[in-house]
Amino acid sequence: MTHAHPDLAQRMTLPLLPWAAALAGGALMASDIEPVLRVAGFLAAAAGGVSLALAMRRHRESMARLLAVLPVPEKGDEVYRALPRAWAALEAENHRLATEVEAEDQVRRQILANLRTGIVLLGLDRQIRLFNPKARTILGASSHLGEGESLVSAFREPESLRNLQDAYGGAFREWTLKRNPRTIRLRAVPFPAPGEEGTWVLVTLDDITHFEALETTRQKFISNASHELKTPVTGIRVAVENLQDGGLVLAEGETSLKIILRSLDRMVMLLDDISELSRIETGALRLDPRPLTAGPFMAEFMESVEPLGRARNVRIRAEVDPAVRDHAFRADPMRLGQLLENLVSNAVKFGPPDSEVRVEARLEGEVLAFAVADQGPGIGGQDLPRVFERFFRAPATRAVPGTGLGLSIVKHLAVLMGGEVDVASELGHGATFTFRLPPSDTKA
Repeated sequence: MTHAHPDLAQRMTLPLLPWAAALAGGALMASDIEPVLRVAGFLAAAAGGVSLALAMRRHRESMARLLAVLPVPEKGDEVYRALPRAWAALEAENHRLATEVEAEDQVRRQILANLRTGIVLLGLDRQIRLFNPKARTILGASSHLGEGESLVSAFREPESLRNLQDAYGGAFREWTLKRNPRTIRLRAVPFPAPGEEGTWVLVTLDDITHFEALETTRQKFISNASHELKTPVTGIRVAVENLQDGGLVLAEGETSLKIILRSLDRMVMLLDDISELSRIETGALRLDPRPLTAGPFMAEFMESVEPLGRARNVRIRAEVDPAVRDHAFRADPMRLGQLLENLVSNAVKFGPPDSEVRVEARLEGEVLAFAVADQGPGIGGQDLPRVFERFFRAPATRAVPGTGLGLSIVKHLAVLMGGEVDVASELGHGATFTFRLPPSDTKA
């Protein structure tokens, strides 16, 4: 890029002043001096930091008229006499820059044409400024993509229009769109409009139809496999229990049978968790929301989880805000209980013996929240973003038996119920998991 030359621009402006004086004295007509004033303007702009080559390019006609019409002042000026040479040099620079711009434009067009992702650029006026061939392919023939067309010509669905409106307000948006036979994932990214106030929006489009089909196949396989595996595992367990009950096992074989039973229990637990996760993901699990009251719900829940703590000598204590006891809300009691029981089970499992697990019900503004806090080893900051991933086990918890799916089920249940779950923890200071119901369900 050519940079401004303020000193040169100021020197080149000086010879123009005599003609301006001549105009004021009536020696020149306004039509004669008009090119002078325009050239003075672009030179002043160059002095102010604008590229001199760019300024010359914008006023090519005025410069040509200036050189052809105006006489040289009586005293002359070397800088003025050098003006034609400067003009020729800047013309050469202008040609070089134009060649560079054209080359860069060709590279840009090639990149856009070969992207597997569709690109649509929306301007401040909600009109299409740019798009690539992949965008046209993904959106289909029914979309009228063209520069200058309104965004509605490409994105006509109400959900798309809402998300694009949010993007113009400065928010990043991601959503999925069904356009038979395609499933499309869209992202809208706002950014400042170049050279003006306001926002432009870059929309990316990815055809995820194939990946969606693979995910459906995977979920069906997991569901079928967990069901088929559970049948022989159950049969093995029954056979082992019959051997124990019938007194057919020698004392030295009893230990081996207990190991087999523990292993079978872990396999059944894993299969149950996989099956449950598959049901949630495929939409087979349906909610049955009912009117509930926080106090009675917590009392019944605490009674159901008390044996979990007794088995490991861990005290499970309820903390119910008095203002919440009579608070009415709507939820599926079975699934809410399942979510909280998974959290309590984790807290008991990872807490040391003789420790305490606190289960709290409270209001956060108008939102009903349930929190489960333990006194376990805690979770390191680098592991916190991953605790809800399938099969993830933080280093401090890997010695404790488990499937690694409990918190993933919690996350999926929270999403299914329209709420949210998060975790706060420091290594060595326990962990607190909080589930918040959606505000619309806070009142029954």
